[in-house]
Amino acid sequence: MLFNHRIAMLLASGFLGTFVIVRAQIMESDIPMEIRYILHQDLDVWEPPEEIRKNFPYYLSGFDEENRPVWVMEFGKWDVRGALEKGKDWESALDKHIDQWLYRMFNSSGLRATPEEPVNEIIDIHDMDGYNIRQINSPRALAFIIRKMRTVSIAMRFAHSAYAINTNFIAENLLNILKPVLGKDFQKLIVYGTNKNKWLPVLLKSIPKDQLPERYGGSKKFTPVEIFGK
Repeated sequence: MLFNHRIAMLLASGFLGTFVIVRAQIMESDIPMEIRYILHQDLDVWEPPEEIRKNFPYYLSGFDEENRPVWVMEFGKWDVRGALEKGKDWESALDKHIDQWLYRMFNSSGLRATPEEPVNEIIDIHDMDGYNIRQINSPRALAFIIRKMRTVSIAMRFAHSAYAINTNFIAENLLNILKPVLGKDFQKLIVYGTNKNKWLPVLLKSIPKDQLPERYGGSKKFTPVEIFGK
């Protein structure tokens, strides 16, 4: 049975303004048991606190030529340490916010899929711009990141490709800490530094310009399919 949670589908006009029901292409039985719990929460209706939504953004940028959804997480802007220092409620909300991102990625596989041309992969871009030593110097924040990245790394088996861009020295140190403990699926993440000339051609080789923001080499008239944050 296909994963049958409700998701938003693109309108004929090309944006997520009104919601209709479709089915994702990733089968529930294909999702590893360690993260299948994500499918059985209330993540289709849960709304994160305004502060979490605003300060921890991600968005569905568009689709590649094979109709794979392209997701962007602006992780460099995420002040995980600041959230955790506000208490358990904030930690729980951020934990669920990340699960909801994964839930939406799973579901998005069906947005442009057809029975003749199924889609069961996604493209993931992590923008590390702005990541700073304050995050990596907090044992509590580092432990939280490692724990949640274990979940993300398991989900990455459904990634056609995954990129970390604008990776400064501090962010690179974080990724070097994570790689040995997160397993082979995390190795799909290709890390690029802050030199745009290195990673921009790679993104444009696999993702149409009109499906990316201008700062990633996309169109000036670009509009994300759906923004979850800011």
